[in-house]
Amino acid sequence: MNFLNPDNVRLVPGQSVQGIFVTFPGDPGQVGFFVRSVSSVSKPNQGMDIQLRAGVIRFNDVILVLTMIKVASNDTDEMFDIWWNYHSQDGVENFQRISEQDTITVHFYNEQGKGVSFAAENSFQRFFKYVEPIIKKAKPWTEIDFDRSVRGFCAQSYPKENLWDMIELRPDAPGTGPDKPKGADDYDGYIPLDLRDFYSYDPSEGHCIRIIPSMLEQDAVLGNPEEYLHAAPVKSVLRCGFRWVKGFPVAPIPYIPGLGLAVPPDDKEL
Repeated sequence: MNFLNPDNVRLVPGQSVQGIFVTFPGDPGQVGFFVRSVSSVSKPNQGMDIQLRAGVIRFNDVILVLTMIKVASNDTDEMFDIWWNYHSQDGVENFQRISEQDTITVHFYNEQGKGVSFAAENSFQRFFKYVEPIIKKAKPWTEIDFDRSVRGFCAQSYPKENLWDMIELRPDAPGTGPDKPKGADDYDGYIPLDLRDFYSYDPSEGHCIRIIPSMLEQDAVLGNPEEYLHAAPVKSVLRCGFRWVKGFPVAPIPYIPGLGLAVPPDDKEL
């Protein structure tokens, strides 16, 4: 297992990583984030706002776990994306630790080295506890597969502002409401004919297509696919693309266990 000494870490501007760090001999260590802003964060700022988000995406049969840090202050306004590979050398240990530790520390770096560190309540505990069993059910992948999938997904989804919106934690769209339109004909845009049977509408979520998130595909194949359908905005489904499994549409839309689909707010059409 590789332990990091925060005082010895060196990063290039804009770089962000995660790892287990120790602060004194005998310290069992904890998972932390190590980031270097393009601007300078050299001293504590009472006005600094740090937000954390997480999401999981299945891309090319690789399950990508993404955590993001958004930093806003007088000195900087920046986002960092940190990708987790469960099958890396320390991946299993990192997943287990972050699902158990009570705090998460973000270490900021500059040209001289380590600047300041901020510790906050670990809001990722529940998320990582949900994700690990899902990953264990999937076929393992290699480091090369993981790197290619990250690059491929980022090529489709960057800039980072888009990623931040996509993994916004929110409940999945509920079923139908009292003001439900008659059907797909009420949608002003185009819906492929074979998707029209999966159209749904809710006053708070708008026009949707019920799809199976790709990361749940394996469970859907082994079980009842209808139980794995989730309502996603029509825009999201058409942009991401879809394919068919056992007569049901499957789309590579990020899914957050326990919370539902993660889609850009702007895709919602009421």
